[in-house]
Amino acid sequence: MFVRVEDLVAEGFPEPGVGVLRDRGIVELNPVQEAAVREGLFRGVNLVVSSPTASGKTLVGELALVSAAYGGGMGFYLVPLRALASEIYMGLRVWERLGLRIGVTTGDYVDRGERLGRYDIVVATYERFDSLLRHRPGWLGRLRAVVIDELHVVGDPYRGPVLEMIAARLLGSGTQIIGLSATIGNPGVLAEWLGARLVESSWRPVRLVEGYYDQRRRLIVFADGRSERVGGRVYNNAVTLALHSLSQGHQVLVFVHSRSRAEKWAERLAEHMEAQDTLGGGRAGLVEALRSEATRGEYEKLAPLIARGVAYHHAGLSAAARRVVEEGFRERLIRAVFATPTLAAGVNLPARRVLVSIKRYDPVRGYSAGIPVFEYKQMAGRAGRPRFDDIGESIIYDARSPSEARRYIEGGAEPVESRLGNQRSLRIHALALVASGEAGDLEGLISVFAKTLLSIQYRSRRYVENMLRDIVRWLIRHGFIREREGVLEATELGWVTASTYLDPLSTSRYLGYAAEKSDPGVLWLLHASAMTPDYARSMPYISSRIIDMYEEEAWAMSSDGEIPPPPRDSYEYDLWVKAYVHARMLLDWVSEKPVDEITGVYGVGPGDIYSAKETMAWITGALSRVASAADLRDHAEGLEKLSLRLEHGVREDALELIRIRGIGRVRARLLINNGIRSLRDLASAPLEKLVSIPGIGERLALEIKRQAAELLRGEA
Repeated sequence: MFVRVEDLVAEGFPEPGVGVLRDRGIVELNPVQEAAVREGLFRGVNLVVSSPTASGKTLVGELALVSAAYGGGMGFYLVPLRALASEIYMGLRVWERLGLRIGVTTGDYVDRGERLGRYDIVVATYERFDSLLRHRPGWLGRLRAVVIDELHVVGDPYRGPVLEMIAARLLGSGTQIIGLSATIGNPGVLAEWLGARLVESSWRPVRLVEGYYDQRRRLIVFADGRSERVGGRVYNNAVTLALHSLSQGHQVLVFVHSRSRAEKWAERLAEHMEAQDTLGGGRAGLVEALRSEATRGEYEKLAPLIARGVAYHHAGLSAAARRVVEEGFRERLIRAVFATPTLAAGVNLPARRVLVSIKRYDPVRGYSAGIPVFEYKQMAGRAGRPRFDDIGESIIYDARSPSEARRYIEGGAEPVESRLGNQRSLRIHALALVASGEAGDLEGLISVFAKTLLSIQYRSRRYVENMLRDIVRWLIRHGFIREREGVLEATELGWVTASTYLDPLSTSRYLGYAAEKSDPGVLWLLHASAMTPDYARSMPYISSRIIDMYEEEAWAMSSDGEIPPPPRDSYEYDLWVKAYVHARMLLDWVSEKPVDEITGVYGVGPGDIYSAKETMAWITGALSRVASAADLRDHAEGLEKLSLRLEHGVREDALELIRIRGIGRVRARLLINNGIRSLRDLASAPLEKLVSIPGIGERLALEIKRQAAELLRGEA
């Protein structure tokens, strides 16, 4: 018998919260939630909750945070992705009915975050919360509970070390830690690490039935003994099964390990959709939203597909285009979506039937190889929509044999392992601990690292000590920290690097380039910044064919001093050429070239451009502070302006106008072309002149004039 929500009051949950739960249709807890309460959710006990996708783990986190906040404390809900942060934030706002203040923060690593103290519950990305811990804001004393969603991400090579250090710094602070994880191979190890009780369950609200496609027999074989005969082959297995599933009345989500294939296969499926589906069932509204919000190129490619109930979804799409696809799929206007696996780890978009690829091209091996079982389980777990489906079905469509498919269906997920033991992670987090004052000597560093998963798994204090000694020596040698009689303290350069969230190697490399250049231009600044490890590790893919096209041009630019000279090392040289092409792409962005033009030249998607410019805006903004600390005034001023230009995609003459909310790169250029170049021009411009400019109606004209006058008064 499940626990009724009224029973939570006896466990310590605030009574007014029961009404909020009931109004959401939650009258009793499911087995996962009940077990979490029983193990001490409301008694401050650390918990690791390991259960399948859609098993109600999010509510476990909500209950812990509401209980902590209602008692006068403060709680954080941590997620790996910005998209997830927005989704969780919107869900948590229902608790404002109790008088709780809900906030969200996902960027601006330089901001100390003191203003967040006015909230009771805050949603944040891992990186943003880590940056807050470095700044040590005054409200940390109120912190009572932290929910770590997607705890298994600790095994990710990039985000894992950040998450691991967050947990290590929280352990022993008295803050309750609630780790939420999909099914993994070693949840007990994670629980041991966090000093937590383990809540492990295979329960799902919608029963999952896994299966595979036997191409030779043209048969879908399910693990529960059922089978389905599939008709003639259409293009490939994925399209064939998608068309078959739609004919059965199922909405279908198809996972593909390639953007180009996701797009091409969606187009192939759309060709077979019935003509009467065109613009049926409210799809005209989706098409119109796409036309008004997405780029022209996205509209031209996606609109014909959406009109027939088909779409694709990947990180190359703009946020607006992804939002239209997600909304259409949730409302069942879009019946089939071909998506890359990033969707499985991010947006909550379940489907009655999910088609899964277990093969991915491995560039090291030079051929397609099997993915980890854990990744397969993540994608398969998207099958079945709570409250709509009685079962969810996942089908492997590219297994080479039935036995290979069964290894995934019947196999357990791999154990999660620490990724903290690499040089990059160690230097970043060791510097952060010294800069924040949390570790004043080598023993202090060792003490914090002793609480990491790395230490638990290696079980060797000496191993950790030796790594940290090497890292401390490196940080001293490169001027980030100093040692006086065994006491470690950050230099100004070290503090700036840690507080801006830069990798110390990025700082060191940029200063090395800057030492040879006293008057850098925009292209030089972009190229030097693109060669830092912080940009290189996340740069969007541009094909080698396009990279090679610009190699000779890069040499010419280097000869003219427009970019840093090429390195001798072959690996660094390849990065140098790639960085030039990325710098060139971002130069086009700040030169106000249309997004569709940039995507055509460099073979990237709008989402790639936005991701690259956001990353580079952060790096150049951080490096401007580094340059200032190093007394490189020309670099500091140039980087600061460039950071703002990257954020908004504008030329330098538009920087003043974009301070106005409602004025972006397009409106700013229209205003400048009409002789309005400054806040003063804007404030004094006749209303009728502003209204005559395309895209500026009377309401917006009045608002931007009001803002301009307000900013001018503030500067007076």
